[in-house]
Amino acid sequence: MRRLRGIAAALAAAVMTLGALVSGDSAPHGSALPADRMPVVPGSVGDVRPQDDGRWLRTGTDIPRRYRHLIIEAGTTCDVPQVTPALVAAMLEAESGFDPMLSDPARDEYGIARWTPRVLRYYLPPARQRTVPTPPFSPEDSIPAVGRMLCAIAPELEGVPGDPALNLAAGYRISTWRVQRQGPELRRIQPYLDRVRANLERYRPSAPR
Repeated sequence: MRRLRGIAAALAAAVMTLGALVSGDSAPHGSALPADRMPVVPGSVGDVRPQDDGRWLRTGTDIPRRYRHLIIEAGTTCDVPQVTPALVAAMLEAESGFDPMLSDPARDEYGIARWTPRVLRYYLPPARQRTVPTPPFSPEDSIPAVGRMLCAIAPELEGVPGDPALNLAAGYRISTWRVQRQGPELRRIQPYLDRVRANLERYRPSAPR
């Protein structure tokens, strides 16, 4: 979506507004937001899809072909440099191994992106934010929501030490305020971040020859 210039400008602005509204417990595994802080998330740009020509994601990897267009759209939602299709794919693999049917009731996490229902709600299109969604969650809902959330939380992590892309992945998993605090929670999720880092190396497009 990001490279569709006219549409992307409005979308990015709306997502940045969302970032100001959603803070603190913005991760899929954090606390629910109060109803009076429900953000307005922009909807999809429709059926327009960027061409999947290896520009966005390396070919010949374990990224399921049927999800590539959703990952590219999610990773091109805004003009934040570290929000990329490779990061979205790296996180999805680390979260679920690309398993759309993942179900972890003990943690209240579901689907390919391990969304918690009460948080996914805020990253669905506006018409669907009135009620908490019920799992299972389709990739068509889960993957674009990852892109919206990464764009929303990116301003909260500006200036935080470390790799900006990995900071976003950490913010998604444990919430931005914990990343800002650089506390023990970061050490506990280090295996997850190591997996995201390795995936990024595998999924980034090959350098042009």
